Amino acid sequence: MTAQQTFRNTLVVIATAAAAYGLYLSYRTFVVLLLAIIVASALRPAVLLIQRARVPEGLAVLITYVTLGLTILIIGYIVLPPAIQNFANYFQDISSVAKSISSLEAQLQDFVTAHGGTQLALPTEESISHSISTLRDQISASIPSFAGELGGLLTDFVLVVVMGVYWLTARDQAVGFVLQLFPMGRREVWGTIFSEIETALGAYVRGITLVSFFVGVANFVILTIFRVPNALTLGFLIGFTTAIPLVGGYIGGFGATLLALLSSPLSALITFLTFAGVAQIENHILTPRVMSRSVGLNPILVIMFLLIGATIGGVVGALLAVPLASAVFILLRHLFIEPRQQATEPQRVQGGFLLDAKPLQPEPEAQRIALITDPRG
Repeated sequence: MTAQQTFRNTLVVIATAAAAYGLYLSYRTFVVLLLAIIVASALRPAVLLIQRARVPEGLAVLITYVTLGLTILIIGYIVLPPAIQNFANYFQDISSVAKSISSLEAQLQDFVTAHGGTQLALPTEESISHSISTLRDQISASIPSFAGELGGLLTDFVLVVVMGVYWLTARDQAVGFVLQLFPMGRREVWGTIFSEIETALGAYVRGITLVSFFVGVANFVILTIFRVPNALTLGFLIGFTTAIPLVGGYIGGFGATLLALLSSPLSALITFLTFAGVAQIENHILTPRVMSRSVGLNPILVIMFLLIGATIGGVVGALLAVPLASAVFILLRHLFIEPRQQATEPQRVQGGFLLDAKPLQPEPEAQRIALITDPRG
């Protein structure tokens, strides 16, 4: 290797490392951009529907996002104040919570003694009060940092909205520009890929939103009928966590059960049974249809992508894992699976007989040799 080649390779390595470091520093920006495109893809059918009424594109986008914002504000106004008040009550009235937990411990101890004849080493009411007080102090100490994180989330939310608006208004121009980077013969294929990815992302977001809304409302209605305390908070917790694929609903269900346990064992039992019943409808009817229409992946692959996304990006990574898996699957299908299938000529059936597949065309060099050796040539 000459000195010039060594110098050139060194520059390539340095440039690659610098680009990778720049992408690492811009990780949050790319995540926000990806979220904006995903949300915009979910809202694009609504924009197109409004445009059919001869509404200008910009006004249609504005109407769609204003409607979305008002919906979020209304849901937040209805759900968040009671939920915050309930959690505040749990941590303010420490003695009441400690007595409830001690009462549950006594009932558990009586049950174990009656059926097993053994004694359990359970914490005392004083230790429970101390633990709750320590947890409250830790939460109070983390409020400033949480407020900073909340401010960052609000900033990201505004960026998602702004980028989404720009994406919807300039989507055709952006896709057209990207397609010009590909050879003329491949532009139609890549245009189809972009359209399918956008459709899949939008369908997935709309489906997950519908499933989460149904789960939250169904749990709230059933818990209200059985007069379970804080039914709105419990239903919101279960429905909100359902947006995390596969495992989110179980996290919310068990968390809601533990919160209901602070009221009474009966409330906890009703909450658990309600969550389990609604989860059966979700897992066997709603979610399979959403997955089949959007990602079309095997559940094992979904779990693998979910774990990878959660490891890399936490909750946000878990939320983005399945849409990215859908995009990867579409790319693999168009670029590798379908071309290989088309390369093999299918067998033909004629007159009840199975005919051989049409032989592949010989290479140009093989054609020239065959022409020379053919006596008819």
